[in-house]
Amino acid sequence: MLNKNYSAIDKAEGDSLNKLLLKDWTANVNGKPSIVTHVKTDADKREIIYKLFANNENIVVFDKQHLTSQFVDVISSDFSTILWITSILVFGFMLVSHGRIEMAVINFLPMFISWLWILGFMGIFGIKFNVINIIISTFIFGLGDDYSIFIMDGLTNEYKYGKKNLGSYKTSILLSALTTIIGIGGVLIFAEHPALKSIAVIAILGMFCVVFVSFIVQPLIFNWMVLNRKNRGLQPYTAKYLLITVLGFVMFVVISSLLTVIGAIIKFFPAPKKKRKLAFHYVLAYSFRMVLAAFVNVKKRIINPEKEKFEKPALIIANHQSHIDLALTLQLHPKIIVFTNDWVYNSPFYGWIVKMADYYPASEGAENALPKLEALIADGYSILIFPEGTRSITGDIGRFHKGAFLAAEKLNLDILPILIHGAGDAVTKNDFHFKDGALTVKYLPRIKVRDTKFGTTYQERTKAICHYMRAEYELMLEEFAPTKYYRSRLINNYIYKGPLVEWYCRVKTAMEGNYKLFESLMPKKGKVVDVGCGYGFLPYMLLFKSRHREILGLDYDEEKIAVAQNCASKRDNINFETADATTYEFPYADGFIISDVLHYLKPEQQVNVIEKLAQKINKNGVLVIRDADADLKTRQAGTAYTEFVSTTVSGFNKTNDSGLHFVSGKLIKDTIAKFPNLVLEVLDTTKLTSNIIYVVRNPE
Repeated sequence: MLNKNYSAIDKAEGDSLNKLLLKDWTANVNGKPSIVTHVKTDADKREIIYKLFANNENIVVFDKQHLTSQFVDVISSDFSTILWITSILVFGFMLVSHGRIEMAVINFLPMFISWLWILGFMGIFGIKFNVINIIISTFIFGLGDDYSIFIMDGLTNEYKYGKKNLGSYKTSILLSALTTIIGIGGVLIFAEHPALKSIAVIAILGMFCVVFVSFIVQPLIFNWMVLNRKNRGLQPYTAKYLLITVLGFVMFVVISSLLTVIGAIIKFFPAPKKKRKLAFHYVLAYSFRMVLAAFVNVKKRIINPEKEKFEKPALIIANHQSHIDLALTLQLHPKIIVFTNDWVYNSPFYGWIVKMADYYPASEGAENALPKLEALIADGYSILIFPEGTRSITGDIGRFHKGAFLAAEKLNLDILPILIHGAGDAVTKNDFHFKDGALTVKYLPRIKVRDTKFGTTYQERTKAICHYMRAEYELMLEEFAPTKYYRSRLINNYIYKGPLVEWYCRVKTAMEGNYKLFESLMPKKGKVVDVGCGYGFLPYMLLFKSRHREILGLDYDEEKIAVAQNCASKRDNINFETADATTYEFPYADGFIISDVLHYLKPEQQVNVIEKLAQKINKNGVLVIRDADADLKTRQAGTAYTEFVSTTVSGFNKTNDSGLHFVSGKLIKDTIAKFPNLVLEVLDTTKLTSNIIYVVRNPE
């Protein structure tokens, strides 16, 4: 072979030969030929080889295992970045889907917890990320996303419609999880290769985590925030109210702690006892003002028409609605001594403050306190008693106990009535959730000791003053609790029932002026029927304005009735039924409302429904009809557009096969004219649409 003459092969054959035999050993880098040589050595001697060739620029030393390790590290780093990006996108999707950050957090939290658990188990079992199990982890994260959404759908449907179908969702999730565990984990767990075994372990542990958290943690949080509160007749928690409640409670704890310190300082301060006590009462009064100021979502007002300054001691009586009644009254003046409940008096947290302020436990009775109270009255202190003895759930003033009035008689004190409104709405009895509202404290004129207007004995005064304060409270409600006051409570009935329903409520109530006109036309007592009530916005507003109404809501849409029937504000005196107005047998009622309904019926059906309603109006009752007047051609376009949006674009309202039939105002008037005992009044309250209100009264 050494003596043989060889001829060079052409370039094409050379390239083929290189690709066939030498591609793993030669390469062309930046136009320069490179040769690859393998060096085998023990793992602990790799660094020696790296050092030997470190300064030779013509030689590059690399280790496949080292490169693989770096490659996995890069993938793991990118995986973490991608995971964060994906998490943000998923959370954003949930926020848009649910329309509430609270629901997005409840939905996302199980996925976050599941991922932490998976990482924790991987750390416990010594499993590291590799290219394959990263893919499996992503797959499990996606399944956890699906499971959380399914569970949330089941929970929200139960809250929205009252249908308990969460069990079917859980069954589907369980079957999906078992399929994944058996199909991936159950098979690969027997593999010999460590990487395949890691896939199996991650699949089994991951599915266990996402199923457990979805089945347990997610319903637990949702039930605490929403369902359990709805079952107790309370509004669901919201992030805003929880934050304000926590901040207020922290403020209360901080101020109570400071009061304890200040009280200890004042107690041992070298000054007369009376001055030290008065100084402490001043600190208390201003502290209560600070606590109330922490609740920024609630407006506060004090009405003092008589310019009461507590220059003369009095026995103060106030209605009792909430935990914050004490703060509302004690902020008024430093020289007030209050009768408190035993749990307040003996509280390990602030009982010492209560005792130092000379507050008195109500359980010991007003008569037993007379000697001590006489001394305080001599120093200019007034006495505060809540004569109801307990907080009112409804807000109405309950029966007064005689103890306060006996004490006023024995102590020869004027009686100063004070009315509190809004405290029960902001902090309802048996609930520490601080909601939106307005707090009003109103002074009523002093009732002098010798004033016989309310009787001469303490028994007579107890009843008479109770009736007097109830009457004044009703006037207070009319002044300070219009329909706008209840708007927040109405909207809170429809949060967590989907963004469309919630925002429809917000927009609808705003467009309707919070139903102020409809409410003013309805009787305060008696039976009221709303024909075409939809989701129940108007019926609930009528209920909030007067608990003496018995309200029935009717609608053709079964889904809307289910939503209305499952609101937190649902009470025994408000009910909803699915009904077709053309065939339904209406009950006799003191008030009927049929708003924006007639144009969904054919003309002959419109006449039939109006006649049926007119026949069922009780004496001194009223029928309110609102609908578009087709005779007003110019303004009719605006009405037609709004109906097109509600029926076609948004789908909030359903139409039958015959479509819309806008009613003529003349048809309504002619139909009412058939009943000579009825009186018709026409109200035109809008310029943008052709909606006209017809008020039909039965004076006989």
